[in-house]
Amino acid sequence: MAPTDVTATKQRILDAARDEFAVHGLAGARIDRIASNASASKERLYAYFGDKVALFHAILDADFDRFLEAVPFDAEDVPAYVVALFDDLVARPQTQRLLLWGQLEGRAPRLRELATSDPRWRIRIDAIRAAQQAGQIEPHWDPEEVLTIIYGLVSSWVTTPGSDGHADVSPTVVDHRRSIVRESARRIFGPAPH
Repeated sequence: MAPTDVTATKQRILDAARDEFAVHGLAGARIDRIASNASASKERLYAYFGDKVALFHAILDADFDRFLEAVPFDAEDVPAYVVALFDDLVARPQTQRLLLWGQLEGRAPRLRELATSDPRWRIRIDAIRAAQQAGQIEPHWDPEEVLTIIYGLVSSWVTTPGSDGHADVSPTVVDHRRSIVRESARRIFGPAPH
């Protein structure tokens, strides 16, 4: 009998948990559904991850890490960066839903700690400061506020009441939204006037 591939089993659990948490959040997610959809036992799931909260954190951590890596940050061309983030989140709606569930489930302090303790976040802050000193971004913005507004722009169709989160919309609608995001970023973070 061949040994069980622990890595593959863990990945199946993570994939099933990502789907479950994206739809139901932490409170509504069910371990039995996750285990069943992962073709794994609940005991194996608990052995790998401890409990539902730890599994939720593992998913948030992985998706936040992937989110930071997904698009290289470019403070010298914020509109292009914002559009690239927008495209990444349109392609991976689960990531955006999970980050929102993290906020709704009271995990904002943990997510904030993940961000501020990550060197890639500090690199973004420093790059924004340098772009401000070079006159590429208005200097009156606090760099943290710049990132907050960037993520607000790319999340707008998910967080706005009554919006659809890009579900079942045509590519033409997504293109239109992309142009709104690009133009908004250009207007908000354009170079300082001379």
